[in-house]
Amino acid sequence: MFDRLSLLLSPIWALSLAGGVVIVGLALGYMTWVTFAVAAVIGLLGVPLAIWNARKIRHEDPNWRSERPAGGEVI
Repeated sequence: MFDRLSLLLSPIWALSLAGGVVIVGLALGYMTWVTFAVAAVIGLLGVPLAIWNARKIRHEDPNWRSERPAGGEVI
């Protein structure tokens, strides 16, 4: 399920999404804990997006051999 590339991309996706939601929420004046809770929930979408992104990178790489493993299963 997870490989090394997915584990590298997961925090990038999650923190980017959550940070964007926090910035927009605070800029609009929503300065409560709810802003951060919503950002955390939306940040969890970073995990499936990272898996999708890793598969897309491998699929579109012209030098990636199809018989080559995905980099080893981590989890």
